[in-house]
Amino acid sequence: MKRASWMVLACAAVALGSASCGGKDTGGGDATSTSGTGPQPQPETGSQFSVDAQGGVFTAEDGFKIEVPPGAVSEATVITVERVDEPRDGAVGPTYVLGPEGQTFDKPITLTLPITVALEAALGQDTVLDARGFIEQEVSGDFAPLERHDVSGDNVITETNRLSSVYAGMTPPTVMADQHSYPMALAADDTYLYFASGGTEESAPEDKNDGYIFRVKPGTSAPEAMTPADPDPTALWVNDSHVYWASGGDNDPVIPSAIRRVDKASLEVETLVEIGYLLSLTGDASALYFGDGDGHNLYKMALDGGEPVVLATDAGAPEHLAQDAENIYWTGGSSTNKVYKVAKSGGEVTVIAENEAEPAGIAVDAEFVYWANTGDGGVFKAPIAGGEKTLVYQGGSMAGLALRGSTLFSTDQSQNRSVQAHDLASSKTVVIALGQHFAWRVIAPEGQDVFWSSGGDYRYEGQVVSYHAP
Repeated sequence: MKRASWMVLACAAVALGSASCGGKDTGGGDATSTSGTGPQPQPETGSQFSVDAQGGVFTAEDGFKIEVPPGAVSEATVITVERVDEPRDGAVGPTYVLGPEGQTFDKPITLTLPITVALEAALGQDTVLDARGFIEQEVSGDFAPLERHDVSGDNVITETNRLSSVYAGMTPPTVMADQHSYPMALAADDTYLYFASGGTEESAPEDKNDGYIFRVKPGTSAPEAMTPADPDPTALWVNDSHVYWASGGDNDPVIPSAIRRVDKASLEVETLVEIGYLLSLTGDASALYFGDGDGHNLYKMALDGGEPVVLATDAGAPEHLAQDAENIYWTGGSSTNKVYKVAKSGGEVTVIAENEAEPAGIAVDAEFVYWANTGDGGVFKAPIAGGEKTLVYQGGSMAGLALRGSTLFSTDQSQNRSVQAHDLASSKTVVIALGQHFAWRVIAPEGQDVFWSSGGDYRYEGQVVSYHAP
């Protein structure tokens, strides 16, 4: 465990070094003092300083700062500071042990906590980490976030009315399913999160290309399989009664691809149609819409099955779909490098953007279509009615998108392996997670957490997680 001890006293009073400056610095290792008292002996266990009713500002060379306002204490009070560089889960900076443990203040003191985490790629303009100050709790010893969190690229400014151990950190996502084989497709209703994966090492089918449809209640981590093993389930959509999925069939003519559904109550499985090599699936109150990677077609079909209707040909690899009341939108992937829309009732296909770099995830609101490019790492938008595209965010290798209100969520599979929340109204971006192992799909149901799946670098490293985002 690496520790460093220091403290600086910066007084606002005219007579430096007097009691009116807020007290006396009685130790300091790696900082310089502006109190005019000169170098002080360094205690072996840490730095300490005193502050009185007039308050004071204390700053260290690494940017850590304590601001004690006038009236926070009524008498001379000695405060100790020790820096601990051993990382904590979710930490983006060192831990600072402040003492005496449990010392309280009549007014909140302000702490500036440096962000020192090493990033593979620097954050772009108008982008910050979703970092805040965390403080150790008196009884449990757990760390809890402090309410104030003014974040910049360099630090978090927060407040507390008592002394304890503190650090700048991010809230890790909650793991709902762990050690799964390449979880991918996601869907949710008011009760469950649904996902498709190849299972865990203990539950994996003999055919490693097969998988299951799972469901798990938010707030728990015990998924249950709803279906028998199925060839390569690739996409999910749910309504009140059923979970629908696209069975990929391993792109093998012996094992046909299909649209299937499972009854939520009885767990009875039905095959609705066998066709092509299915990559995607969505639906509404009356129909299903799905993309075929072999025939490069986009189809529409009744919820209970029947003959599929071709909505679009030459659709590329329609692996990602979005919809509004009137239209279906999709990206053609590297097959066409285009973004499209077509009316649900059929008709002419409109190309919204072309010459893209492997477009993947897609979302839509009342005015714009949003898409993520895997190749050039850009997240873009363009008017539904037609017009030039504009850059929303520049990442490394963008994959999934999900839209909730004016917040667009995205996954980046390279560089910082991150998940972002883009505020479309302010053009600000907050990175809500780092170090996600190959994050794929993300969904953001209204009134719920944000969920995403991470495939992992190797088999059985995949996770499905939730994150509480405002």
